[in-house]
Amino acid sequence: MNPETPDQPRTPENHDNASTPKQASTSAAHRADQALRTAADRVRAWLAPLVERVLRWLAPLLRRVQDAPVVRRFRERVAPHVAAVQEKLPEPVVRASRTRSMQAGAAVAAVGVVGLVIGTAVAGPSQPEVEEAAMAAPIPEQQAAPAPEQQAALEQHATLQQQPAPQPVEPQVAAPEPEAPIGPPVEGIDVSNHNGSIDWGKVAADGKKFTFVLATDGTSFTNPRYGEQYHGAKGAGLIAGAYHFARPSSSSAEEQANRFLDVADYQSDGKTLPPVLDLEVDPNSGGCYGMSVDQMHQWTKTFNDKVKERTGKEPIIYANPSFWRQCMGGTNSFDGHPLWLASYGVDSPSVPNGFSNWHFWQYTDEGSVAGINGNTDLNQFKEGMARLEKLAR
Repeated sequence: MNPETPDQPRTPENHDNASTPKQASTSAAHRADQALRTAADRVRAWLAPLVERVLRWLAPLLRRVQDAPVVRRFRERVAPHVAAVQEKLPEPVVRASRTRSMQAGAAVAAVGVVGLVIGTAVAGPSQPEVEEAAMAAPIPEQQAAPAPEQQAALEQHATLQQQPAPQPVEPQVAAPEPEAPIGPPVEGIDVSNHNGSIDWGKVAADGKKFTFVLATDGTSFTNPRYGEQYHGAKGAGLIAGAYHFARPSSSSAEEQANRFLDVADYQSDGKTLPPVLDLEVDPNSGGCYGMSVDQMHQWTKTFNDKVKERTGKEPIIYANPSFWRQCMGGTNSFDGHPLWLASYGVDSPSVPNGFSNWHFWQYTDEGSVAGINGNTDLNQFKEGMARLEKLAR
């Protein structure tokens, strides 16, 4: 044992040597060193939990800094030089250097991250400032690999951080179809079984663009030429529509509507006009079928509702001003329906009370058309070919 060690027991053989000035000085220095070590240990013991909490709090930020592109580039540049220096050092020095490097690097990096966070919150860092702060913070040596479950959690967290925040999905609203332009009036006709066989090619060559064809009348009559006339007109390129002559007193509106639609066989093919409800005075009595205005309203509404239910179309209403005034009381309940107005011998028809305008105008029943024997009804669509085609869609 070294005779200068303070713990050496004082025996008679070394008692005189222990009291020399050199030994006294060495003993005092040793005690001071021991006191400093003890104080340092106490400080470390007091600071360790605090540092651990700070590092846990800063861990996500440290990971982000370490994963930043500029930090990765810095680590790649510095790593070869650090390795080369460590290879030249003795192993104990290397281990101690690594330990001190990790501790100091973590502490300085933590301080650097806090500075970055505070600076960002106050003014928002520019890209050069972020790079300078990251380059100034020492990069600790790679730590021990986390457990598999921790690694999976970290990878999942990183993936979620990289994914953009989901944007709220706004409902897609279809843009309204632009209104078709108004053009010059379009000429057409309407026919029934009374017109017999028709050469529709000649009708089309005579400039007629559309026709209405009688399908049914009341509860029992069906036009025996309906299919021939209706499909013949379409085959020649005309736009065609079917109409029903209403007899409100003979049966329910729903019954007549269903029978009419069964015969008419409405098709949404771009060549077919909406079904038509033909409202006229009672052919036998000239009145309103023995019904009140309210009853006529209800019958008409029920018929139209059934047509809308089965075809998706608002039916066209055929009427003349006197009938609408007498039997329907000038109601505006059906203003949303296209109006086919019968008015003869005038240059411009008067719109009945309850409608804002007319769409089709039957202006004579004594017309002459190529391909049809005898007189026939002539009609006009007010708003032009583009809007007629739109109505037929």
